[in-house]
Amino acid sequence: MGRAGSTQAIAALLLSSRRLGGGEPEVQQTRQGARLVQNGSVLSEILAQPGATDSVFDVLAASVRVFSPGDRVGILGFAGGGIIAPLRAMGGRHRLSGVDFDRAGYELFCDMSSEWQGDVQFTQTDAVEWLRAQRCKFDLLLEDLSVGRDGDVFKPDVSIDTLPQLIHSKLKPGGIAVFNLLPADDRTWTGMTAKVRAPFGFGVQVLFESYYNRVLVLGNEALLPAREVSRLLRSELDGVDSEMAVDISVRSLRLAKQ
Repeated sequence: MGRAGSTQAIAALLLSSRRLGGGEPEVQQTRQGARLVQNGSVLSEILAQPGATDSVFDVLAASVRVFSPGDRVGILGFAGGGIIAPLRAMGGRHRLSGVDFDRAGYELFCDMSSEWQGDVQFTQTDAVEWLRAQRCKFDLLLEDLSVGRDGDVFKPDVSIDTLPQLIHSKLKPGGIAVFNLLPADDRTWTGMTAKVRAPFGFGVQVLFESYYNRVLVLGNEALLPAREVSRLLRSELDGVDSEMAVDISVRSLRLAKQ
């Protein structure tokens, strides 16, 4: 779609967002496209062309590029498909299946990216129900759910208590899980991380200087050392001129089961 069509789509969603309640995502127009914002937190960066978002979405995209052993990738919490513009810019041609309760972000994503989005399927439903119904297993599953409440954005309990084991069961041998963690209501980072990583044998953690997110990359086969993971992620980020190349640090998670 050309610039005029994208502008019209943004305008329509800007108008509709004014009618939503205070806890619902709002659409903000940016120089590169649009942004979905909830309680001050960015749920998705939607770009009119493939490229860097200069945000956590670039790191999630780089994680898909570096770790996915194949091209079948599921996104739990699609929102506006924030990882897709950087992923395509990095050369990722993965087949993406996304799920979300809200369809508005997906529709804006399609309006702005139909010329280059590639193979993207979307289902509007509950993420747990959708994942349980999947018969074919995934090379990589990205968990990116959040819930807005009391003027802030948190990880829902299902992301910590239910999805880790379910995601583990829906991965191919050698498959990878990526969790984009946010603060939770009544859990410490240590406790939350321990529950999310429990089904898996190996993992690394990506920390940020500019964001309070923590990204966990988990699998049942040994991953590369943290220093090599850092190098590979930074290489992907540098390749699309993402500011996140100098924002991240990578640490090993010692999870190997006895």
